[in-house]
Amino acid sequence: MWRQGHSASRTARVFVLSALINLVFTGCSAQNTDAAAEIPSATAMEGRDSVFIPPETAETEFESWPPIVRWVSVPGLPKDVALMESVFWEPDDTASLRQTIFSTASVSGSDVLEIGTGSGLISLCCLQAGAARVIATDINPTAIRNAKFNAKEMGFGDRLEVRLVPRRSPGAWTVIEPDARFDLIISNPPWEDHRPESIDQFALYDPDFVLLDSLVRGARQHLKPGGRMWLAYGCVTAIRRIQSVAAEENVECRLLDDRDLNSLPELFLPGMLIELKPAK
Repeated sequence: MWRQGHSASRTARVFVLSALINLVFTGCSAQNTDAAAEIPSATAMEGRDSVFIPPETAETEFESWPPIVRWVSVPGLPKDVALMESVFWEPDDTASLRQTIFSTASVSGSDVLEIGTGSGLISLCCLQAGAARVIATDINPTAIRNAKFNAKEMGFGDRLEVRLVPRRSPGAWTVIEPDARFDLIISNPPWEDHRPESIDQFALYDPDFVLLDSLVRGARQHLKPGGRMWLAYGCVTAIRRIQSVAAEENVECRLLDDRDLNSLPELFLPGMLIELKPAK
């Protein structure tokens, strides 16, 4: 899926891919009851982050790979990235994030968590930069397959663990152990405050910014001492929300971008990199 600067253009692409993903789920619904469950309302999602679902209960092994619809060359990676049907793809979202990963020496040897991995692009960059271990999560079963396939193709399979987030409990920390700590937590989450109506729209829409809030509020609990959280957002309202919630949680918030937020349109590309660290 491609994120565009205007919501209407992005939504049109969502509906086209929704038809494709519905065909996929029709054939696998008997094996994946989470995917067939009704998407909860924003109110129903509140407080779900406290519900931990062990990752071994999620489907992370597959007998065959879904069709690859495209191969993309990404600077810094040893091989082209494979893209599968319905999996989110907009590299402009994370241009500054990927550049920072490759230019920051501390990524090497670190334990990394990526929330919402999609094709696995950001996790792959961390692994290429020398991360010791990466746990990557996503709510889209095809994205889990996609990330796993790319890691295997690039020789990173032994350092990447992928976890499927159940659709009945789509919180940021649902499949992350309560006591798990990381040197670096990364996410390019959905930017817009709308309700998703299909599994692929979870990559675009975060109703009432529930996921955003939970990411920021969970930073202190899941970061090691000296750890950081990097978020990529291209939505002015969402970034201001991050700043507000971070202040409430006593978390330092820095915009790692030279652009003036006041001069940007509501939705913009490339996305802006935001760094969060627990205040001392």
